[in-house]
Amino acid sequence: MIFLKHNGKTPVAVLKDGQPLELEFKNQAVSAACFLLAETFPDEILLWFHEEVEPSLNLEFIENFSRESEMWSYAANRPLVIAEEMGFVDQSVFFRIQPGVKYPTWLMSSAVGLISCKKLLHFKEYIPVHSNFDLFLCILAKTGMSKGLRVYSEPRLIRSSSESTLSFSKNTKATYTAIATLMGKKWLILFALQLLLYRKKLNLFQLAKSFLIKSIPQRDIPHFEVSPSDQKNVKPKIQFDLIIPTLGRKEVLKQTLTDLTEQLLLPKSLILIEQNPDTASVSELDYLQTQSWPFQIRHTFTHQTGACNARNLALDQVEADWVFLADDDLRIPSDFLQKADAFIQTEDPQAFTVSCLQEGETEVEKTVIQWPAFGSGCSFVKASALENIRFDLALEHGFGEDADFGMQLRKTGVDILYNPFLKLIHLKALSGGFRKPVEKPWDTENPAPKPAPTVLASILKHATPAQVQGYKTLLFLKFYRLQQIKNPFSYIRLMQKRWEVSLFWAKKLLNTK
Repeated sequence: MIFLKHNGKTPVAVLKDGQPLELEFKNQAVSAACFLLAETFPDEILLWFHEEVEPSLNLEFIENFSRESEMWSYAANRPLVIAEEMGFVDQSVFFRIQPGVKYPTWLMSSAVGLISCKKLLHFKEYIPVHSNFDLFLCILAKTGMSKGLRVYSEPRLIRSSSESTLSFSKNTKATYTAIATLMGKKWLILFALQLLLYRKKLNLFQLAKSFLIKSIPQRDIPHFEVSPSDQKNVKPKIQFDLIIPTLGRKEVLKQTLTDLTEQLLLPKSLILIEQNPDTASVSELDYLQTQSWPFQIRHTFTHQTGACNARNLALDQVEADWVFLADDDLRIPSDFLQKADAFIQTEDPQAFTVSCLQEGETEVEKTVIQWPAFGSGCSFVKASALENIRFDLALEHGFGEDADFGMQLRKTGVDILYNPFLKLIHLKALSGGFRKPVEKPWDTENPAPKPAPTVLASILKHATPAQVQGYKTLLFLKFYRLQQIKNPFSYIRLMQKRWEVSLFWAKKLLNTK
């Protein structure tokens, strides 16, 4: 392991295996020193830290670092270089950094962090050297995430991390540069306009200066070469409970269950929650009794509809090590669970979503990446991570429950990966399902709320203040071309009213849980 101590501007000392190295780059930027060290020691792990943080380093934890696909850092009571206002243009979960857990985020810090030299060299031709080391690390991390680098804020890098706090920068200078480098000019304009609109600030000089910055050619950067897990070399040892809520899809569900019977690695049990709002009805799934199944089926029939409630009923019955949350209209390859088992043993994730496309659609991801979403119909979660996690019933019969569930996981330190090599076909059956219109208390509002209050409730629950404002701006802009009012002033007045209606009901949903 290479230790790089710096003072925020230049390197101060370099040690390898506890022995000091000659500093031929003492007056260089710290980011340049990182690349030079990575070229010199490509098989090592590079640890950087600010000299003021050295007494707090958790060396026992650091020296056990073995995840070469990951990059860690922690701000250690030092402000992040990015301003909270970047949430105007970055709506992702990776911006919603949590201080007390290992959290997936590109908001890196020069205070302390580490990365594999080999992974760092992967980006040498594409990431510019910055005098601002914090900014360099953020650009590296955000670029790397889409290529297969897994980046985290890791509080255990320092001792007594429970006392540490995370704060954003009060200055937007580095934020302008980050947006220009990572997102492009149209996002710079949108960022500046929202700074003026919501913060009454406008830095024309910084905006003009940022327009001269070239964006990183994201398409030119190769993905990390990651192959599907080879299940032939791994002995199956994971037990899976499958959760499937269903409503009015008897024949489609039967096909899904038939696919499960043909799995090379059979599930331990299938937890099936069948719903029918007709209080006089009984189960229509007669084949559960008339056919034999090579796994246990725990069948619950209820007149209460709703995917949130159904999945919560199922989660209460989980006994296996891992849970696969599935839709009832999937085609599942026979080696699907076997490959999932191999992936879990090889990568040691706690949660991951898999490719679930309709027939004819093309998978665009080329490697395993950190995922900003969560698919409640195509995801695996380690059972131990679900102890205090349930679907929010306040979001029942709406949209946003998947995103909310994913954020609940992340806030406990569980990252969600996306595995494009594990593939399902989503039939999108026309009959049944959970999105049937259900009368809601805001259905009689005039004007109608926009967005749906359940969606806004999920955003309010987890997003930063700037992200909420940024979501509102983007919603107004995107919806403009889809509606009939073309007078922009009339449109904004109407949308503001619709937003306020949605905001009222969203807060009511959150307060009545």
